[in-house]
Amino acid sequence: MRIPITMSHGTDQFPGHSNRLTLEHFARLVAIAHELGFQSISYDDLAAWLWHGGALPERPIMFDFDHPMKSMRHEVLPALERHGYTANLFLNTGMLDDMYRAGVPDFAERRYLLWEEAGELAAAGWQIGAHTVTHPNLSELSLEDPSGEKLRAELAQCDAMIERHLGITPQDFAFTGTSWSSAAEREVKARYRFGRLWIVGAEYQVDGKKTRYADLVGVPGEDEADGGPPHAARYITRDSDPYRLPSLEINALVFEPAAFRSYLEGALRA
Repeated sequence: MRIPITMSHGTDQFPGHSNRLTLEHFARLVAIAHELGFQSISYDDLAAWLWHGGALPERPIMFDFDHPMKSMRHEVLPALERHGYTANLFLNTGMLDDMYRAGVPDFAERRYLLWEEAGELAAAGWQIGAHTVTHPNLSELSLEDPSGEKLRAELAQCDAMIERHLGITPQDFAFTGTSWSSAAEREVKARYRFGRLWIVGAEYQVDGKKTRYADLVGVPGEDEADGGPPHAARYITRDSDPYRLPSLEINALVFEPAAFRSYLEGALRA
């Protein structure tokens, strides 16, 4: 089985992306998944399938989101619920800390979720994971702090804030940006059951050096013509390393509806 997994930062314009994911465009992509008969799953479902004999839908899909963006609650949630879908949200809590410290803006001016809105997502079936506090480059951080002390403090603080405001102990983690380090993976393994990566192209920052994403996850083959890693590296399978799970950025390689459809259909050919 191949499980497609997408990631985005909601329907906000995100720095570094040339494609703007509007609500209308996102809804169109979600409708393609529904048309093809995919059903959303969570990391709880994934863990049950991998390790406890649990069953998955015939055509599972994971919808991941990073960062506490307001659009998650007010645009993404309704678009997914229209087709019976839920999602997984990874929170870097520093954005919320800064917003509350400065004073929460009016709704029209606010970019980030309120903690109450994050709670509404959880109540709607979204799974909440950890994404650090300050969103550091983990490859560079491993050179600055080989002991991992700074990252341990970030993870502990992120978890504590989520527990305090949502009553949830995060079990899963999303690595920040396209950065990874051996030290970060060691700390993530000590705290979480899954670690998830982010695919926007073929390269990654690993332990202070540039490397191919495919090499990081141990998938053979040449990179694809669209600028991304081999197709086999873009899906979760039983052979996937639970601390190097993929996620495909919607704004990048699968932004166009035809590319999105092709990605999902690729899972069906496994």
